[in-house]
Amino acid sequence: MTNRIIPAPPSAPWLTRRRLLAAGAAVAAAPLARPALAEAGWRPSHPVRILVPFPPGGATDMLARLISQKIGNRLGQPLVIENRPGASGIIATQNLLNAPADGHSLLLATADTHTVMPAANKKLPYKVSEFVPVTGVAYVVFALVARPGLKVTDVPSLVRLAKAARPPLTYASYGVASASHAAGEMFKQAAGVDMVHVPYQGAGPGVTAITADQVDVMMVPVAVSYPQRERLRMLGVASGQRFAMVPDLPTLEEQGVPLVADAWIGLLAAPGTPKPVAESINAALGEALDTPDFAEALRTNGFSALGYGPERFASYLKEEDERWGKVVHEAGITVEI
Repeated sequence: MTNRIIPAPPSAPWLTRRRLLAAGAAVAAAPLARPALAEAGWRPSHPVRILVPFPPGGATDMLARLISQKIGNRLGQPLVIENRPGASGIIATQNLLNAPADGHSLLLATADTHTVMPAANKKLPYKVSEFVPVTGVAYVVFALVARPGLKVTDVPSLVRLAKAARPPLTYASYGVASASHAAGEMFKQAAGVDMVHVPYQGAGPGVTAITADQVDVMMVPVAVSYPQRERLRMLGVASGQRFAMVPDLPTLEEQGVPLVADAWIGLLAAPGTPKPVAESINAALGEALDTPDFAEALRTNGFSALGYGPERFASYLKEEDERWGKVVHEAGITVEI
């Protein structure tokens, strides 16, 4: 396996709210070819809403506002951000479900809200698969970190300790049925160890507990843990390739645990939205993604472009459903909201 290092920003801010998605990028994904906007054949007739399932000020909200600044002029109408937090994305998703299927309402969804949560909650009031994929915008990658007082130096030593520990070691997450929770279960399965889950209300509190020696390990976005690297122990990145923010930190796979955990962020449209509408929005965003200033804005905020159009994004989401869903079911992760 070659350890190609993916370029990352020289510094990535540690966002103070909803840190779970403010992570740096890992595996580079080359954008697919997009139709020219002039050929897409659709323009909005009034402002387009982007529903964000988290409060203002967090990473997903920031990304939504970056998108609205960059593609509104290309569509001929402004993009207006509406924050609809609550119930792990259910409130925002239901709002989109009740909106006309005409492209004037979009949802900036995440792997947490629309891949992991649906696998864990069988009583959602909608089917995620019915929503129309528009664009895969960005992705993040997780790092495995340990508390400073834990006597481990790398992943193999953690695995040895976890197998011998009585009582079992503990692992934090930023919430039940979150991508962090599922990534922790991925590690348990791949390493063949048992650990006890300790959920927190967000990535920030989880990392604080790690640095205070209150919980043993955590799967957390790299850009959240990186600013705290002097106060915790970063053991490896859960990526297929090394991450340039921490170029000397090996992947989990290099250390004997074959595990890749990342989390997508992308735009979805209401069920029944016509294909030309999705293609037009994707084309507008594609033009923005191709500009140096947009790419630089992503990098400096700890994101990396995913760059998938409607068809590729749709197939990618199916792959993600299978990958994360298998872990959720095998681990018995369930939640009702």
